[in-house]
Amino acid sequence: MRVSLIVPAAGLGTRFLESVGSHSRKKISGSSKLLNTLGGEPVLLKTINAFRGLPEICEIIVAISPEMKSEVKSFFSGHADGCVRWVIGGRTRAESVWNALGKTSPDLEWVLVHDGARPLVTERDIRKVLRAAKGWDGVILARKVVPTIKRVLKPDGHIETTVDRSVLYEAETPQMVRRDVLIRAYKNNPDAMIATDEAGLLEVIGARVRVVPHDGWNPKLTTIKDLELAEAMLGKNKEPDFRVGIGFDTHRLVVGRKLWLGGMVIPASKGSLGHSDGDALLHSIADAMLGVIGKGDIGEWFSDRDRRWENMKSSVIVKTVLDEAKKTGWTPYHVDSNIILQTPRLGPYKKQIRTRVARLLDLPIENVSIKARTREGLGPEGEGLAVTCQVVVAMKKV
Repeated sequence: MRVSLIVPAAGLGTRFLESVGSHSRKKISGSSKLLNTLGGEPVLLKTINAFRGLPEICEIIVAISPEMKSEVKSFFSGHADGCVRWVIGGRTRAESVWNALGKTSPDLEWVLVHDGARPLVTERDIRKVLRAAKGWDGVILARKVVPTIKRVLKPDGHIETTVDRSVLYEAETPQMVRRDVLIRAYKNNPDAMIATDEAGLLEVIGARVRVVPHDGWNPKLTTIKDLELAEAMLGKNKEPDFRVGIGFDTHRLVVGRKLWLGGMVIPASKGSLGHSDGDALLHSIADAMLGVIGKGDIGEWFSDRDRRWENMKSSVIVKTVLDEAKKTGWTPYHVDSNIILQTPRLGPYKKQIRTRVARLLDLPIENVSIKARTREGLGPEGEGLAVTCQVVVAMKKV
């Protein structure tokens, strides 16, 4: 199946702009609702991107208003690839679809029409429409009507009857139609340019159109409240942009080695035994960051069997892991640490350690916490045999 996608997006958004008041929590950008951001990208781009990954979609034609032309070029610079073409729409939705229809490839049998202001359509629902098209002239995505519907014909508001809602559906998009049938529907209906959807056009010429029900949320964004609600729903469903990792490391203390902590040498009679410089604090920080990005631990990255890391400064280990984290879109936000060491006392050095860690991770110093404690003579740390560090690193998505 090879399909042309038409996105009518030429509406001026008058109701949207009228709904924007001082009470709105969302900052408005651009002259159209379609150029305002939703989930970090323009509404119209989000709508288009919902279809881009589908192999059935061979071309995308977007109908825009003349007033939007320059803004669209600015907003979509670098985003609209070769399969997207822009055409000038009309005064009505149907006129915009007709203008775009004239630019579709004649060798593509199907046309899929989707409103530019419905950015939350899911791939699952799009595929349901594509699968249902076989044997029909048209297919539309729709929701069963849930509220009780009253028929009111008299101007005084007198109710005539309650409509049987079991046979009622609310038409949405996408709507998929055979290209030749849609062209015929336009040409054989004198009121075609005021039709509100493609299914209505096909009904007039007696074409066979079916409904594909869905129970998702595929709203047409009409007012600022719609946009704010959509933003809230996206925020509720998206992956959290904040993660926490835990790091832990212990090193034996021996005579003849330097005691490295936080990238600096602490004056001491014993130092950390290790393949690298043995900086337990920096090792814990690196391990915590690897935990956040799901990339194992420092033993996998910096094996003590690899001579490259022999006597390596642990600041290099942290920088290597930090670069990897940034490649995956994560950066440190806060570090909290415990250094467990009987002797020497670390009070005089905590400020320097804190400064070095903050500089290494490119953090404000207030976002780094260095705590030190003894074990009151208990355990390997208390007996002066080992140093242990515990670290929690909070990281944010960038």
